[in-house]
Amino acid sequence: MRHIFAVSKSDTNMQGAKSMQKNKETVLRRRDVAALVADIHGVTADHVRKVIRGDRDNEEILATYMHIIESDNQLLKAVKNVTPFNSNPNPKT
Repeated sequence: MRHIFAVSKSDTNMQGAKSMQKNKETVLRRRDVAALVADIHGVTADHVRKVIRGDRDNEEILATYMHIIESDNQLLKAVKNVTPFNSNPNPKT
């Protein structure tokens, strides 16, 4: 499952007049969980990715990564359960 979050186009590296006009639009960008875990543990994101792949052994990093992924999955499920995707906005009674 990919983790994404919205950022404004002004946060991206776009430059020029067109980016000034569209700076209020949002762009979906994949969440970099490896970088977040790296910040927590004081290592590089590359090291975290190697732990995830199994190239390096570090149970603490793997546990933190899995905890964040599981928390994100639970949050996504909760949002899907609360959001009325299939409801009719104009129900006929």
